[in-house]
Amino acid sequence: MKLTCLGSGSAGNCYLLHNETECLVIEAGIPFKEVKKALDFNISKIVGIVVSHEHGDHAKYLQEYIKVGIPVMAPSMGHVTGALSAISKPFAVRTFPLVHDVSCTGFLIEHSEIGRLLFATDTEYIRYKFKSLNHIMIECNYSQELLNQSYHEGLQERIKLTHMEFNTCKDFIRANQSHELKTVCLMHLSDRTSNETVFQKDVQELVECPVYMASKGLEYEL
Repeated sequence: MKLTCLGSGSAGNCYLLHNETECLVIEAGIPFKEVKKALDFNISKIVGIVVSHEHGDHAKYLQEYIKVGIPVMAPSMGHVTGALSAISKPFAVRTFPLVHDVSCTGFLIEHSEIGRLLFATDTEYIRYKFKSLNHIMIECNYSQELLNQSYHEGLQERIKLTHMEFNTCKDFIRANQSHELKTVCLMHLSDRTSNETVFQKDVQELVECPVYMASKGLEYEL
């Protein structure tokens, strides 16, 4: 099973969990045609799409999936259809609430090839601790130091209440790491208020597994 990133950040988010015969799409912020290209136009392998919330960089192209009958799990938007309406094979998807300025959902995704993968983005923090995670995909949007340098106080407050700060991200990873953890992927980094090199280095010091930085074109084995 591979993880392919077609976009991560305010310009558009979309990730593919896929093998030779199955694909789960995570987020619909990139045109569907780009997903088709990434899958060599074999969209029959798409078992469903999960979408965290209604903002355009995550959900702009969701209707394209709905039109062609792909099962949708986007509970924060009132869409739960088809095979993803319950825990099912090949991907079992559970949801949990996040902390954003609109209703927003995180996903705990299970598959026999990868074990348990946590996906959480656009949230101030995560209320829960999870057992036996094999893969973590988590927002690491900004550092407080760079935020102070880049934005006035009023705009800072909106960002702090809706996105995950570097130290909050590290605290979550520290609390949920185990010897079963195989990969960590840091997502949704801000162009102005993040430092990819520092973020990756510091998180790598916390875990024994590879740490990846989500950007267009990233692909790795789970």
